[in-house]
Amino acid sequence: MRPLTTFKLVLKRITDDWKLLLSIFVGITVAASLLAGAPVYIRTLERQGINTAIERADQSYLNIFTYAPYITLSKDELNSTEAAIGGSIDDQISDIYRGRERYLKTPTYLVGTPQNPLTPEQGTRVSRGYMQNMSNLNDHVTWLSGRMASDEVVQTLSGPRLEAVIGDVTANVFDIWTGDVVTFAPSLNDPIRVTMEIVGVLEPADPGEEFWQQNANLFLQPQPLQELPDVGLEIDPDEPPLALFISHEALVEGVGKAYPGSFVSSTWYISVDKKGLTLWSKEFARERLARLEADVTSAMRGAAVLTGIDKLLNDFERRSFFSGVPLLLLLVVMVMTVLYYVSMMVSYLVQSREDDVALLRSRGVTTWQLGRLYALEGLALVVTASVIAPFLALGAVAYAGKLGYFRDITFGETLPVAFHWMPFAVAAGTGLLGLAMFVLPAVIGARSGLVAHKMRSSRPPSVPFFQKFYLDVGLLVVGGLIFWELQSRGQLISGGLFSDVQVNEALLFAPVLLLTVVALLFTRFFPLLVRFISGDSSALIHLMAVASFVTLTLFIMIRELRVDTSVEWIWEVALIGGVAALYYGTNRTESVWNRTAGLVTQGGLIALLIYADMPARDDILFLPTLAFALIVPFQVLFIILRRLNRFYPVWASMAIWHMARNPLQYSWLVLLLVMVTGLGILATTVGGTLDRSYEERILYEVGSDLRMTGVPTFLAIGNDEIKERFLAIPGVTSISLGLRGGGIVGTTYSGNNFSVLAIEAEEFPYIAWYRDDFSERSLTGVMRALKSGVHAEPIDIPEGAQKLKVWADAEDYYPNMFMWMVVQDRRGVLDTLTLGPMPEPGWTLMETTIPQHLEWPLSLVSVQIYEPVFGPSGTAGEMYLDDIHVEFGNGREPQILDDFEGSSKWTTLATSLISSDVVGVTDDAHVTGRRAGVFKFGKDTDQGIRGFYRSPSGGPVPVVSSASFSKATGAGVGDAIIVNLMGRLVPIRIMDTVDYFPTMDPSRNGFLLMDLDNALRHLNILSPVTTVRPNEIFISEVPGAEEEVHKIALSLAPSRNQVHDRASLVESVRLDPLITAGWKAMALLAIGVILFAATLGYVTYLISFSAQSRSEMGFLQALGLSKRQMGWLLSAEHLVIAALGLLIGTAAGFAMSNIMVASVAVTEQGTPVLPPFVLTTDWSIMGPVYAALVLIFTGSLYWLVRTSSNVDLYEISRIEGE
Repeated sequence: MRPLTTFKLVLKRITDDWKLLLSIFVGITVAASLLAGAPVYIRTLERQGINTAIERADQSYLNIFTYAPYITLSKDELNSTEAAIGGSIDDQISDIYRGRERYLKTPTYLVGTPQNPLTPEQGTRVSRGYMQNMSNLNDHVTWLSGRMASDEVVQTLSGPRLEAVIGDVTANVFDIWTGDVVTFAPSLNDPIRVTMEIVGVLEPADPGEEFWQQNANLFLQPQPLQELPDVGLEIDPDEPPLALFISHEALVEGVGKAYPGSFVSSTWYISVDKKGLTLWSKEFARERLARLEADVTSAMRGAAVLTGIDKLLNDFERRSFFSGVPLLLLLVVMVMTVLYYVSMMVSYLVQSREDDVALLRSRGVTTWQLGRLYALEGLALVVTASVIAPFLALGAVAYAGKLGYFRDITFGETLPVAFHWMPFAVAAGTGLLGLAMFVLPAVIGARSGLVAHKMRSSRPPSVPFFQKFYLDVGLLVVGGLIFWELQSRGQLISGGLFSDVQVNEALLFAPVLLLTVVALLFTRFFPLLVRFISGDSSALIHLMAVASFVTLTLFIMIRELRVDTSVEWIWEVALIGGVAALYYGTNRTESVWNRTAGLVTQGGLIALLIYADMPARDDILFLPTLAFALIVPFQVLFIILRRLNRFYPVWASMAIWHMARNPLQYSWLVLLLVMVTGLGILATTVGGTLDRSYEERILYEVGSDLRMTGVPTFLAIGNDEIKERFLAIPGVTSISLGLRGGGIVGTTYSGNNFSVLAIEAEEFPYIAWYRDDFSERSLTGVMRALKSGVHAEPIDIPEGAQKLKVWADAEDYYPNMFMWMVVQDRRGVLDTLTLGPMPEPGWTLMETTIPQHLEWPLSLVSVQIYEPVFGPSGTAGEMYLDDIHVEFGNGREPQILDDFEGSSKWTTLATSLISSDVVGVTDDAHVTGRRAGVFKFGKDTDQGIRGFYRSPSGGPVPVVSSASFSKATGAGVGDAIIVNLMGRLVPIRIMDTVDYFPTMDPSRNGFLLMDLDNALRHLNILSPVTTVRPNEIFISEVPGAEEEVHKIALSLAPSRNQVHDRASLVESVRLDPLITAGWKAMALLAIGVILFAATLGYVTYLISFSAQSRSEMGFLQALGLSKRQMGWLLSAEHLVIAALGLLIGTAAGFAMSNIMVASVAVTEQGTPVLPPFVLTTDWSIMGPVYAALVLIFTGSLYWLVRTSSNVDLYEISRIEGE
């Protein structure tokens, strides 16, 4: 017989145990593939995400804008700068260059038009404008009349005469058409003026094409200028500039020679090739753009290079960082689950070889030799796994692009995987870890001999090593510290303001640690639970009682002593002590009556304590109090179980006895089930929650289907005209206007700022998105609060009235004081009418003419006095008013508007936080009737104005505040305060509070909500010059019309950044592979890991159990147990263990998900998301997983029952005899 070599022995061992070794090999391969694929997967998703972002980005956003503000208007300078730009493009970005256009713009000039000539006699009210030139303009416009301006320049004594063209919108605003002549001059006194004849009116052929930077309004419909006019000039702040196009030659030869040394601003719009850009890496793109900027800024003074590419890369890099954290978290849990599965398989392998190892040790084989055998076996496994794992990872990542989740991103193609050394290094490291996991348990378990092995088999250890050395307690302490850090930090990200943010790798293991601690604690308490159910021991109740007594006592004492030094806590501690004493006495007595009395008394004291102070669910004392309340029910339950013990069927008693005798045998299975179930809950809950959170963040940000900010209202007068303009867009169903601004509470300008949103309360609920947990009441109820209050009837002015008059009598002579009246027309436009200076004491009839530009019907809104002072420096005094009336020009009798004979319905304007102004009626003086109005005013003014008005709400403006506003200011529901809104003092009354509201951030000092009509009425009463108008529009769309409405809205908006479209934002999130598709693919992989680990783990556990318990099952049959009883026995034992594992894993998974989602649900800036997330589990995935696990467990158990019921008793007796 040939000697058995080491190689043959290893081969024989592999052949004999190929099933377990195959399970271990697959586990190591899966773990190595997961770890090797992690960097590849995230890097690939980032690359795919960048490519998708580039492809979806607006061309104008990616284009490069080179801006030079100080270019001398001369031919040589313009040519040299053009050459410099061309050279820089060729040197740095030729790979992505598609072409460019040059845009030249002059400084602002004063403008003379046919309606408002630029002559000194015309006064100081002027218009403003500028000249501009765009290369290739004629190829991208449609001529409504006339033609393109020529290069002809005619020099005259007063300056050059040129040809110009104008956009149709600007032509309508200034009423300038073909053939009209306009004049441009730097100042009124400059003798040289540029005269231009309008030779054409144009409109863009396609306002959204790339030539116009996808927004022709930038050039043809400019916004009103923000720069201040020269001293002594008066302008209309809402009037846009007159922007005219002239030819390049006319600009140089005409304007440049008329004003030598003048500057123009030059902008080059450089078109970028998206396809070429996707071939650049992030680092290479940043380097090239930086070099381009360096070249341009060195060639032109004050130049700047602007592009969305850099911001796109930075935003995506930051977003991918935060989006990658959940993927890393899930990956860690998956890998740890697989590694735990490998450990379980190795444990069963070592256990199955205990007889052989003990026999080898008895024949003189050393531990070193056994270790070498296992090392050779392990090398055969891990080397093969480490070699194939990187290729499996690369292939799986590439072909993940063909999954349905990525179909809209990759269009059915593979993901762009880059070959890198990292997966191979990670796979090799995982292989070394797997080798250590394979060898070390075998070497440690091989140190005992045959006798020790027989003794351990006959009497299994009752306490595992991790309980013997309190390793589970140690892990519990470590886990507590980690979760305390998570709660304190609030997220998995570390880093500060001046350092790069990064993932705290240690916190990534928090979920695994939680699951492990929960499972280990279960193994510690499981024997107590079994003995409690069997009625053998009440140790579980003792442990729960002692823990609750100690915890409640300590926390009550610490909490109360920290709050105050009162002794009210003593009676609570005394109650707990009384319950503890009664509990001890009840368990010591043998008398039924004494025990009953003890239980009743305990229940009474516990009920008294809970009734006096029941903690909330989020209170740290909630769980100890719950355990405290369950002491008596558990004692009663134990008595019942002990009585029922003798009535248990045989199979139930045997199952309980078997579980209580050797609870350690279930440890591996319970740990595995807890891990896989927790992994499933984490994958489906974190994924479902983040999916919903991303969508709700967009809904919260937009507030409706589409929201426009910074709405240009200078082209429309009145809210109705604004709404009509946007309602004309096809696909728009309804519109709600809004006004967004800021306010200040108090007298300081720091630390008390808050946000304000005024909306149309009646229409907003039918347009906006709202979540029920934002407030106690529904959105309709919240909006109803904004319209609450006494609705005062307006003072209508009869149509046809020409003059507005009032009798006035001042207490004293106020030489610098004027009387105003404010009227409002049908469109909501407010106009301030002056009645002249205040007269000397004595009744005087003051009057003003009603302007013709107001549209009927009109109403009287306010009566004011104006004094050219600021703040609390006005003249205090008193005045009487009587018979406000109107006169008609057709002989019609005058009509009284307010005779002040009844009670006053006027409200004083808020001029300070402690305004002392009073308006009322008096009998002391009057012109007609028996009473007159009296207005007593103090020194406080608001922009020099004091007075009274007809409040639409009958008093302070009803508002709804955020809870954070009420907390910061101390003002609650029903309180009335004065706040500064947009520079105007407004009295408000808080009618309700909300926690959150769409588009509003409740952090810091919170926000206020107002009704738009009320807000505009109060704000514009004090605005004789500038008018506050809505600056936002909330739009509701017809389903399916989103894209068309979005396109038209972009053409109407001054900037693309001012259009917030829900559909496009949701689509961008859906097409971001790191957010949606990437997570869903990982969740699918997690489900595969769950089914793989749970199936092989449970089947291996049952096989091991069958091998170990074969003799025991045979003896039970020999004693008379039927096959049915055997089936119930095995089912009761193993299904209960499986159910407990699934139940504990599910509970731990939800707890873990809640903590983890709170840690990873942050914005790209690392701040908590708005609105707060709602924990959501995707049961469409997790439900089938549970069903599959139950099916697998049931099928495996059915096989075990059949196997155990068909044992050969003779063979068993023969084996035992040997």
